[in-house]
Amino acid sequence: MSLLYRAIWKDTTEPDRRAVVELAREIFSRWALDNPSVTSLGVGETVVQDKVITVRVLETATEYGVEACSREPRGTAVWSVTMRALATDVAVHVWIDVDMETDNPTQRVVVGSPRLVDSVLTLPGSPALGVSNIVTDVVRVANGEAKALVDVLRSSERTLPFIVVAAPPHDTDVQWLDRAQRIAHRVRGIATVVVLDEAATATFKAELGPLAVWNGAVRTYVPAPLDTAADGWRHRYVQATALLGAGGEAAVDRIVYAVAQLSTRRRVPAELQVFTGDDRTAVNQSELEQIREELQFETDLAYEELAEAQRELARANGHLDRLRQALEGQGLAEMFWRVSAAPEQPDETAARPETVQDVSEAVEAARTHLATWVTVAPSAVQKLEGIDTAPNAFALGNSAWRGFQALASYVQAKQTGASGNFWSWCERGDPLSWPASSKRLAMTESETLRNSRHAESRIFEIDPAVGLGPRTYMEAHIKVSEGGGALAPRIYFYDDTDGPTGRVHVGFVGPHHLVPNSKA
Repeated sequence: MSLLYRAIWKDTTEPDRRAVVELAREIFSRWALDNPSVTSLGVGETVVQDKVITVRVLETATEYGVEACSREPRGTAVWSVTMRALATDVAVHVWIDVDMETDNPTQRVVVGSPRLVDSVLTLPGSPALGVSNIVTDVVRVANGEAKALVDVLRSSERTLPFIVVAAPPHDTDVQWLDRAQRIAHRVRGIATVVVLDEAATATFKAELGPLAVWNGAVRTYVPAPLDTAADGWRHRYVQATALLGAGGEAAVDRIVYAVAQLSTRRRVPAELQVFTGDDRTAVNQSELEQIREELQFETDLAYEELAEAQRELARANGHLDRLRQALEGQGLAEMFWRVSAAPEQPDETAARPETVQDVSEAVEAARTHLATWVTVAPSAVQKLEGIDTAPNAFALGNSAWRGFQALASYVQAKQTGASGNFWSWCERGDPLSWPASSKRLAMTESETLRNSRHAESRIFEIDPAVGLGPRTYMEAHIKVSEGGGALAPRIYFYDDTDGPTGRVHVGFVGPHHLVPNSKA
C-alpha cells in the first residue's frame, strides 16, 4: 500500500472536545455515504456497493477517539481514506491518510486532499500543526505584509510548506489567481498557499533576492534553511512559462505531488499512536530482512554515485584551475575572478541555468537552451510524477540536466571534427562529458532484449528528417540513476550526428519500469 497524503493537526481552543470528535465522526459518515442527511455510522463494518466502511471507537478515562476508514476500488487500484480523531484532556487531534494500492505500477495517480478534509476543517476550533495554522484558502499578502512573510518562511519553528505564487507583471496571466486557488484546494491540510500582488512581489524579491519568487512563478518553501543562495535548491521554483499552455496542469501536479510526498513522511504524534496497536505494527521477519537488504543495496549505490560525483567534481575543479592559470598567463586574471564571483541573478531570461529543480525542468531546459544540438521529441516525457516528487528529485533533475548538456557538447564536438560515438567522446574526459561506465551509460541493448517482447518498449518518436520514419528503435541510453529501482530515470537517444540532421534525438525520458529488460 502506498501512502499518498497525510494531514495532521490539533486544536486546543475548544472546551467540549468529545463533542468535536463526535461531529468529526458524523462528517465522515456523511462524506463516506455521500449523503448529507445521515447520522453517524455505528461501530463495525458497513458495505455500500463496492465500498467498505469501518468504524471503531477508543474510550478511556482521559481519551475518546474515533477511527473511520473508507476503502473503495477504482479501476485497477483500491483507494483508502482513513480519519482518526482523538479528544484528550488538552486538545483534539486529527489525522487523515489517503492510501492507494494497485498491481499496475504505471497507473496514473492524481494526488490531492480528499473532500473529507474540507469538511473536517470546518470543525469548531483553530487547527494547527505546531506553530503553523491550517488554512482552507489562499492567503493574500499585500505589500506591507511581505517582510512579515519572509520572517515566517525563515522561522526554524515553521512546520508546513508554504507555496508562494507571485503576481504576473501587468496581468500577463489572467488565470494566475484561479491557479493558486486550485493548488490551495488540493493541498488543504498539508501546505499553505500565499499569493503576492505586484507591489508585495517587489518587496519580497528585495528581501530574499534569488531565493524569492517573481513574474508569475510559483515557489514551494519547505521547512528548511532559507538564508543564502546555496539554500535555493531546497525550495522548488516553477517558472511562469511552465504554468502556461498544455503543460500547465502537469506543472501544478508536480507542485502538489511534492508537498504531498513531504506530508507522507510526517511522523505520527505520540497522542495519536493509540490507534496503532501491536497487531497493526507487527512486522514479518522475512519482510523486514528483505527491506533491510533493499535499503543496503540502495545505500551502496548511493555511495558509488557519491564517489563518482566526487571524482567528477575533482576533475572539474582541476579543469577550472587550469583555465585560471591560462588566463593568468595571458594577463587576464581579473576576467576569471570577475566571472567566478558574479552573484546569482534572479532573472528568468538568463542563459543556460546551472541547476534545475527536477527531471521535468531538466527537459524544459534542454528544449529551451540546447535545441540547436539536441531534439527532444514531443512525446519523450513519460510518467515523471514519481521521479519529480521523490526525496532526491533535485539530485535526479540535475543529473539528467548534466546528461542533456553532455549530449549537446558531444554534438558540438562532432561538428568541429571529433570522431567516434558518444561513449568514446565521454572516455576522452571532456569537462562536460558523461561517465563512460556500464552503470551510467549503454550504447546498445543485449541481443536477448532485441529479440524479446521488451524491444517494442524502445520504439520512440523521432524527427522524420532523420529518414527513419516517425518512430524508430532506440537502444543508446543514459542511466540518470542506477539506484531507485523502477523509478530510476532513463534518457534514450538516437545519434544522428553523422546523418542528415547532425543532431542527437531524445525519444524517451522516464522511469526504468517503462523500458523493462529481461531481468525486470
